[in-house]
Amino acid sequence: MLRLFPPPGGTLPAGAIYDDLDWPAPGPGRPFVAINMVCTVDGKAAVAQRAIGIGSATDRLLMRKLRCQVDAVMTGAGTLRAEEFLPTVEEAHAALRRARGLAPQPVGVLVSRSGALPPARRYFHDERFARVLLTTARGAAALDPALAARLDVLVMGEEEVDLAAALRRLRQERGIRWLLCEGGPTLNHALLAADLVDELFLTLAPKVVGGPGPTIVEGPPLPARPPLQLLAVHTAGAELYLRYRLARAD
Repeated sequence: MLRLFPPPGGTLPAGAIYDDLDWPAPGPGRPFVAINMVCTVDGKAAVAQRAIGIGSATDRLLMRKLRCQVDAVMTGAGTLRAEEFLPTVEEAHAALRRARGLAPQPVGVLVSRSGALPPARRYFHDERFARVLLTTARGAAALDPALAARLDVLVMGEEEVDLAAALRRLRQERGIRWLLCEGGPTLNHALLAADLVDELFLTLAPKVVGGPGPTIVEGPPLPARPPLQLLAVHTAGAELYLRYRLARAD
């Protein structure tokens, strides 16, 4: 793996680039939030409605390394409906988490406005990690009782999930300090629109697929477009790994 930025460049072992992110300790208001996504050169974050297969084995390794440094991994229910998803790490990475003073596995934070969840997914039956559902009053009422028993359900609005209030509760009541969002694109948009994102990790895969499909952020124009500060660029083969810091309004 080659570091292109910041200088001086140099080579390093695959997977070593995110060993120490030096993230700041978050305040009491919400966790430190990072988004991690992969897309093709022509900007597609999903092919045939799935993100699996876009990135390389190195991209998946770096995803796990990021998971090693957070208390929770967030995803939208649409991602879970589209493909199998688990917020977990292998035992070797669980040991790295323990060495950092973290629980062996991240908490899974699922966001669903409707409460329409796919009950057969392994996400709901894996005993290694705790699960929090952020939903609405309407979604909670529609939730399958058997699934509700396996979730820590937080009702965070009547018709829309209030992400700012939800993150505040996760920080203050569940002790979540660092949170990694892995999409999907609609959830990314909601977090950005609410000015709740601190960093963005983006893998640019050397693929061109064409056709319709979501980008890493899907929704109307953002009310504010925060400037992105480039923190790091690495490459392995033809794949690029980008890290940005977002300047927040406050």
